[in-house]
Amino acid sequence: MFGKMFGKKNKSAGMDIKSLRALDKKAVRYVTERDNDTFRELKVGNEGAINVSNTEFTVVCGGVNTIRCAISEVNAAELMNKSGLTIKGIDLDSGKVRSVIAYYSDGTVSASRKK
Repeated sequence: MFGKMFGKKNKSAGMDIKSLRALDKKAVRYVTERDNDTFRELKVGNEGAINVSNTEFTVVCGGVNTIRCAISEVNAAELMNKSGLTIKGIDLDSGKVRSVIAYYSDGTVSASRKK
């Protein structure tokens, strides 16, 4: 009803498949997921990349799938400040509905610092 009042059409807030495919090989600094029990953000992966095939949208960190969804079913949208991407969908590895945030990297890997 809200959309009708202001002349806006009801449409998905997510990216289209062409926009999702443009993210292929995009470097990711880290990935977080909200814990529904504590409402805290938990880091679930570091140093990875987004991989997009003809059928799947996957975020891989440290050689492990952080989230893997069918490209036709995933709902993804960039954060307002363009620093990352929210990804929601049924994870093909766990079979559960998941929502994660992948924060983009500038493509560089920092060396560990001396204490």
